[in-house]
Amino acid sequence: MANVVLPYVNTYQSRRRKYAYYRRDGIRLRISGEMGSPEFLKSYQEIHERFERHEQPRQGIVSGSLAELIARYRSTPEWLQLKPSTRRDYEKFLRPLEDDFGAGLVAELDRAGVRLVRDRYAFRPGRKEGDDPIPSPRRANKTVSMLSILMSYAIEIGMRTDNPALRPKRLKTGPGYRAWTRDEIQMFLNEQPQLRLPLLLALGTGQRGIDLIAMTWDSFDGDVIEVVQEKTGAKVWIPCHPELKAAIEEALMARTARTILTASDGSPWGLGAFQSAVSKAIRASGLKEIVWHGLRATAASWLAEMGCTEREIMAITGHTTAASVSVYVRHAEQKTRAVNAIAKLSNRALDERQEARGVTSAQEKGWIR
Repeated sequence: MANVVLPYVNTYQSRRRKYAYYRRDGIRLRISGEMGSPEFLKSYQEIHERFERHEQPRQGIVSGSLAELIARYRSTPEWLQLKPSTRRDYEKFLRPLEDDFGAGLVAELDRAGVRLVRDRYAFRPGRKEGDDPIPSPRRANKTVSMLSILMSYAIEIGMRTDNPALRPKRLKTGPGYRAWTRDEIQMFLNEQPQLRLPLLLALGTGQRGIDLIAMTWDSFDGDVIEVVQEKTGAKVWIPCHPELKAAIEEALMARTARTILTASDGSPWGLGAFQSAVSKAIRASGLKEIVWHGLRATAASWLAEMGCTEREIMAITGHTTAASVSVYVRHAEQKTRAVNAIAKLSNRALDERQEARGVTSAQEKGWIR
């Protein structure tokens, strides 16, 4: 039986194993699967058809590089179907990867390389010259997660056969965004009265900033606010706390836009402008080590302290997994148990004192010899 020659296929052997690449127009892509297997033929056909449809990467990008992979990923239907906010979040990690490691070959990335990428973003420069670097483990972990998404896509298009970023060791990140204390909330309200409605809306609904500024008067029926979350697409139905309801009704009398929250000129907020404004307001109030997103944690914590279950908290905040809110429930339960434990200890000590006084009184009256 004659061998079938596939165009643009180059092979080489390493450690008794034969590998194949699709090489065309200066671009080299790995063909997955054992040569001649159904997986191999399918991988070849997908790559070949893409070239036949003229879906080559941009000129000037090194063949087989991470920059090529990122360029291809940005042109996929999956990328285009992501919400704009998700694409913006992804770009925070794609651009540094592209700038710092874009020339690296995707096929040569191994676990050691993934660790190198992780460690590259584990610290930020100090705010002032001479300051120590600032730890940023969350950024490092998210960069690795982005790299894992890229490697999964690389497998799909035949640039490699495994994902070295799938399960690397993550850096410890701590408890996440800290919830605001009641004193911090009161201090903010005293110093920034113009932001009272956004603050109450954040505390009363537990929503992200991007969802707060998107809330419209049409979504408020006098008692309930309906929210379609930008990040998850989840529709959340939230009854208003009396104090929040009163604040919204007060703002309704002077509304200037379709959205409930507006900037100082009466126009709807843009996300960047809103984030900048509240960050400056927090600093101007003298508050430290908190961010606006921490109000979402505050709302979840308060709900847990009131005895709400994980599912009840999720119904308000729109968290998609119980694990996301379980930390608030566990913390609230620990506080309750601690209060109960100290109460029992105090009651026991009181009982012992009363018993001691009872014995002395009985002895004085001659009941006990």
